[in-house]
Amino acid sequence: MRDLLDRLRTIESRQRALCAEYAAVIRAIVAKAGGVSQAATLLGLDPKTVRARERAAGVVMVVYRGGRTAKAGPGGRRYGETGHGEDSRAQLDADRTGFTVARDKRALLRAVVYVVDGRVVRVREVRDGPWYEDARGRVVLPLGPPLTSADLARSLPTLPLALGDRRPMVRGRIREHIAL
Repeated sequence: MRDLLDRLRTIESRQRALCAEYAAVIRAIVAKAGGVSQAATLLGLDPKTVRARERAAGVVMVVYRGGRTAKAGPGGRRYGETGHGEDSRAQLDADRTGFTVARDKRALLRAVVYVVDGRVVRVREVRDGPWYEDARGRVVLPLGPPLTSADLARSLPTLPLALGDRRPMVRGRIREHIAL
């Protein structure tokens, strides 16, 4: 049994590497073609399919917040930036709770990037683990601790954002997804 599990892990690792390479090639085709529509025409695919294949290596969810908007739910749970420090349990709970993530997108989600007042302040990697969902469809993400710059370079080398980068919020947008 142990040898089968080892083989499975090896295959999964190779599969992730191939997915990442595939997505990188699709993104290069989109860039050289001048956009998703042009690439879709070249590839004979629907633009939505091209976009999905661009994201085959995974996506990160970028969450936009204001630093001065302390919010508490009916049960006293804090939302947004808690002021207790990014390594605190309160901040972890605020960072991982209350999102809607489609079931088919959960396998693609690699990390969550938190932008506060227009700056990237924190990135948390999505870990393997259960995705708890409430009756309204909101999930509790299985997140790890905040990543350092070195962790980001190692774990998410294709992430186009770094800690401290400016990332202005677009009015009306509270989150977005970026392909890795």
